[in-house]
Amino acid sequence: MKRFAVVLLSVLLVLLPGCTKPVTESGVQSTESGTAESTDASLAEKTDDSSAQAQSGHVEKTLSSGVMVDTGVYVPESMQQQNLPEMQGTGQEIDFEKIKEIFCAGKKITEETEGSYPPDMPGALTEAEKHLSTEDGDYLLVGCGNSFFYTAARDTQDTSNLELYKTGKDLDFSTIAEADEEIRKVAEELGISVGDSVCYTIDTSSMPHYIFQYDLLVNGMPLGKFDGGSYSDNVFTPGTYLTAVLDEDGIRHFDVSYVLKETETGDAQRVLTLDEALDKVDEKYNSIIMEGDYYINDIQMAYMPIKTDDAGIVRLIPVWYFQTTHQILLPDKSGTGEIMLPQGGYILINALDGTELLHENGDI
Repeated sequence: MKRFAVVLLSVLLVLLPGCTKPVTESGVQSTESGTAESTDASLAEKTDDSSAQAQSGHVEKTLSSGVMVDTGVYVPESMQQQNLPEMQGTGQEIDFEKIKEIFCAGKKITEETEGSYPPDMPGALTEAEKHLSTEDGDYLLVGCGNSFFYTAARDTQDTSNLELYKTGKDLDFSTIAEADEEIRKVAEELGISVGDSVCYTIDTSSMPHYIFQYDLLVNGMPLGKFDGGSYSDNVFTPGTYLTAVLDEDGIRHFDVSYVLKETETGDAQRVLTLDEALDKVDEKYNSIIMEGDYYINDIQMAYMPIKTDDAGIVRLIPVWYFQTTHQILLPDKSGTGEIMLPQGGYILINALDGTELLHENGDI
C-alpha cells in the first residue's frame, strides 16, 4: 500500500499543490454570540450561539495563549446540527472492470499487472493492487479495493496556488455546471456518493481544463478532504476526497482516495461549538512554552476515519480541524542574521468529547 500512497501523493502534488482550503466560505464577519431562530421545524436541530460563527463564515480573534485566528470557516450544511453520531465504517468496493470500461474502453492495453502488499490502510478490503497502462499513455491504479486513480497522458499545468483559479469562469468547451454533471454521473455509475464541490478553471494552460474537488459522503456526511496523518501506532489514515480533471476531450484525471460505507451508527451526541473547540486548542497552547507567532488559518468540520483494532473497520468521528502556521526566527546559514521560518501543521479536536486526536504532523 505504501507504493500506492507514494504514487497517489505524487500525482496530487502536481495537480493540487495549493489546495489545502476547500470550498464554501461566506464573507460575512462572525459575532461573538447570538442565536438564530427559524420558524422552519427542519432547522430546529441547527446549531446556535457560538456555532453560528462557523455558519456565518469567518472568525477573527486572538486566543488567551496568543494564537491568532483570522480565517474562513467551513461547516457542511449536513453537520450544522446540535447533535451528531459517531459511526463505524468499512471500505466500499469499487469494481475494477467497471473502471476499465469507463476510462479505457476502446483503448489498447499494453500492460496489466497485479501485486500484493500488507494492507496498512484502515478499512482496506484487499491486499491486491492493480495497474493498467494503455498505448495512449493512460494509467490506472487501484488499491485496497476502495481507492483508485486514473490519469491520461495530456498536458497539465503545475499551478502553485489553485485558489487563484477559483474564478467561476466557464471554458468554451463546457460550462462548469455541465462539467460537474459529467463527473457526478461517473461517480454515480461507480456507486460513489459525493457532496459539495469546488471548481478551479485553468485557462492559462495550452489545454484549458477544470479541476474539481468533491466531498466524499458516508451516510450523507462529508469526510474531511484534509490528510489525516499517523495516529497512535503510526498507521496512516488519509483524508478523503474525489479529484477530477476535465478538458475538451473529456475526463483526463479521476482520483478517489478512500471510499467508505457506514456499517453502524451510534446515538447522536452533543457537538462542541466552535468556541468550545477553540478553547481546547487554547488549552493546548497554554500548556507549552511558545516561541514565535502562532496562527490558525483554516477551520473546517468533517468526519474523520480513525483506525480500530479490526483492520477492516474504522471509527468515523466528527472533528474540528484547525490548520496552523508557526512562524519563528532562526539563524540563517551565514550565522550573521535571522530568517523567518513558517512551519505548517494541524490540530484535530473530537467534536463529541473535546479530546485531541493525536497525530504526527510530519517532518519539519
